[in-house]
Amino acid sequence: MIRNVLTLFKTFVDIILLRKGPDDIPHSPVLFVLVVALWFLVGVFAVMVIEFYASNSLLIDLILAFVGLGIYAIVVSAFGKTDRLMRCFTAILGCSIVFTIVQIAGSLVFPMLLTELEVEWALLPVWLWSIPVEGHIIARTIERRWLLGFIAAFAVLFVQLNLLAVLKPMLGPVA
Repeated sequence: MIRNVLTLFKTFVDIILLRKGPDDIPHSPVLFVLVVALWFLVGVFAVMVIEFYASNSLLIDLILAFVGLGIYAIVVSAFGKTDRLMRCFTAILGCSIVFTIVQIAGSLVFPMLLTELEVEWALLPVWLWSIPVEGHIIARTIERRWLLGFIAAFAVLFVQLNLLAVLKPMLGPVA
């Protein structure tokens, strides 16, 4: 069992490095539910550990993730690949788990060496790299060129940032 978890984690890392795609993840509803649960638990842990996260950050993350996955579902459905949605979502959330773990580790180690602003800047590339990774996942899911997936990921980012601008005042300060 541990070997299977490590293999899956390695697959997520390979997807982040653009060496594999969602087609390398087993099509399994149980795996999807487990990844969703782990994604949520890692998010809760991040809120507890990372200082510049506020208590409502998890709620905002959930809303933004739901909207992002919804847009991706529309894109994938438009290309007639709805049978690949579960693998696509498992890959996106699994890679998000890895990104969050890296951010947690950086948030614990970097403050010993850097100021809070410098920590945020040091971790920014991790967040930015998630955009081409999601684009890669979408492109592999719909079997199109990487650029189309990147455009979809950038469009999702644009919608999420605008939604964040609306949600922040409604839910209170995030930081």
